[in-house]
Amino acid sequence: MRNHQDIGYALLRVTLGVVFLVFGIGKFRMGVGNFAAMMEKLFTGKLPIALVSPFAHVLPFAEVLIGLLLILGLFNGFALVLAGLFIIALTFGTAITSQGGVVAQNVSYGLVIFVLLWTSENNGYSIDRLRGRR
Repeated sequence: MRNHQDIGYALLRVTLGVVFLVFGIGKFRMGVGNFAAMMEKLFTGKLPIALVSPFAHVLPFAEVLIGLLLILGLFNGFALVLAGLFIIALTFGTAITSQGGVVAQNVSYGLVIFVLLWTSENNGYSIDRLRGRR
């Protein structure tokens, strides 16, 4: 039975990692500067550009890093907490711009992150496990 839990955990962790990785790569393909400019335009009058611009420039790098860490199962707890913090920030931004569907989607990602953190003892198929850490 334990093996099924570890397999299920790995599948969910890798799925979340793929989501982060693909969204991050998409921003790189768009061009980080272009993505940041689009975000600045979207949040004009809603949030200070001094906050939006640095976040928009860091986001693609963070998404790719979080995605890779989750896919590999490396520094799992750290990657999940970082993912959760970014989901909170992204949910805040989408709520400000009245994107209800995206807010709901982000909340579901938050729930997946919660489940992964809550059941992290099942992180058997991971680099962390190979290194002797759960």
